[in-house]
Amino acid sequence: MNPTTIRIRGYHLDGYGHVNNARYLEFLEEARWAYFEQHQLLPLLQGDMIVVARIDIRYRRPSTAGDVLQINSHIRDVQPRQMLLTQHILLSGSDNTVVEAGLNFMPVSGQPVRATGFHEPLFNHMIYLSE
Repeated sequence: MNPTTIRIRGYHLDGYGHVNNARYLEFLEEARWAYFEQHQLLPLLQGDMIVVARIDIRYRRPSTAGDVLQINSHIRDVQPRQMLLTQHILLSGSDNTVVEAGLNFMPVSGQPVRATGFHEPLFNHMIYLSE
């Protein structure tokens, strides 16, 4: 699996000179999309969507302009109606953790949107990726 790499630029910083906590949500989302594309999950949705139902973020250390971050994503657990994805943001070239996140996803479909179960091909592929 290839991690997503993000270089911290000046516009990522807040008034204190480091990345604001809310900005990490964008970094994590970018890494999720890359992970889903890399592992061919999007075509398996068959018109349904996967939405974030819960996110738990732990901020470990600040990052500043010029830092290069690597974001690793991994499916940790899959159930018929939810999936747990873990994401770790590391300072590139080190073992220093910047952010740890755990996300619960639910499949939804229809109009009006309602919770549903994962389609069998998607469910099986996510099980494979979680091993």
